[in-house]
Amino acid sequence: MSPASAFPVAFVDVAREFAVPKTRGGASAHSRLVLRDVTLEIAAGEVVAILGASGCGKSTLLRIAGGLDSPSTGATTIDGSAVTGVDARCAVGFQEPRLLPWRTLAGNVALGLPRGLDREARDERVTRLLDLVGLSASAGLRPREVSGGMAQRASLARALARNPGVLLLDEPFGALDALTRLKMQDLLLEVHRAAPTTILLVTHDVDEALQLADRIILLGAEEGRPGATIRRVLTVPGSRPRDRGSAELAELRAELLDLLGVDRHGHARGIPASSTIPAFPS
Repeated sequence: MSPASAFPVAFVDVAREFAVPKTRGGASAHSRLVLRDVTLEIAAGEVVAILGASGCGKSTLLRIAGGLDSPSTGATTIDGSAVTGVDARCAVGFQEPRLLPWRTLAGNVALGLPRGLDREARDERVTRLLDLVGLSASAGLRPREVSGGMAQRASLARALARNPGVLLLDEPFGALDALTRLKMQDLLLEVHRAAPTTILLVTHDVDEALQLADRIILLGAEEGRPGATIRRVLTVPGSRPRDRGSAELAELRAELLDLLGVDRHGHARGIPASSTIPAFPS
């Protein structure tokens, strides 16, 4: 069930500043620059992961893309037209499933459908979506009756319900256990093959970004300047699905961790990194 079209997304000189109110202790009201000078073009159908330290503006950038927030300066476009408010061409997936507990999984998926569909078309779309995420046998269950991974699959199906041209995912698998998270990554790749929408994915997981993305955008602050900006854009080699044990990806992983300020354990303990596993000093 492919979307009508996958849309390109562009950020042009985007900055976002937030007002910080005066505190009870008497500190003056001021503003805090979160993002600055963000210029980025994302091709239709591309999967782009956004990495960076907590609080650097990853989710803010995602919200700006979908019109849930507005830039202080600069512009965002989808398919060449400006984003001026909540944009119907986008759908959002969150870290928590956010399902209505009194509705079945099928009923929750139906919440994402566009208005104007007749009953038969609605039922057919929900059935196809549940099949796509492997929940056909659980359509009549309520959220309390399924696992966290199943609930997150239902949430993904709901986001896809109106065939969005741009899918915005904010740490969608962050609350899942490690094994379920890997399975959800594989599921997202299967969904993207079936419905190749443009995907912007915020994640803290370097391995997840390497497994899923065509490109990785590293957000971060530059010394002496306020606000985060794009520090690096890395193209991930190879086609999906990628070998999680790839030596090439391991090198890129080490580079990303270094850029994020996470050193290899050997270096952290004063031991040169090597191809063997050193014995840590006592």
